Amino acid sequence: MNIAEYLEVTESHCRFLPPNTVSMVESVELMTRAIAFCREQKIRKLLVDGSGLTQLTPPTLVDRFLMVEDWARAARGMVIVAMVWPPKLIHPQKFGIRVAADLGLRGDVFISKNAAMACLLAQTETHAGAPYA
Repeated sequence: MNIAEYLEVTESHCRFLPPNTVSMVESVELMTRAIAFCREQKIRKLLVDGSGLTQLTPPTLVDRFLMVEDWARAARGMVIVAMVWPPKLIHPQKFGIRVAADLGLRGDVFISKNAAMACLLAQTETHAGAPYA
């Protein structure tokens, strides 16, 4: 899949809208590529709108760890990510977000596009001193 088909770049951020028909593995890979694209293009903020991914099953804790590890490596401390997911995909204690922070990836997950956008646009500093920097 060509990542450019799913990205929209604005003055303040990049928006990634994965296709609703992808598997969990494909969605993780596309998101990794979207983060890497933003880093390479020096786009500091990424809004991921995965709200349409309602057919996916919730990932395990191991899956969550591995996906955010990939995303942190792709971001290299240079991209802040705000994600919108269906509620069933968000861990009740936001395990993935806690792991991401430990790995140097700044961001959060939301069920509301408005909340995600507000959080993303409020961010000012992007370099988090990631271990993958």
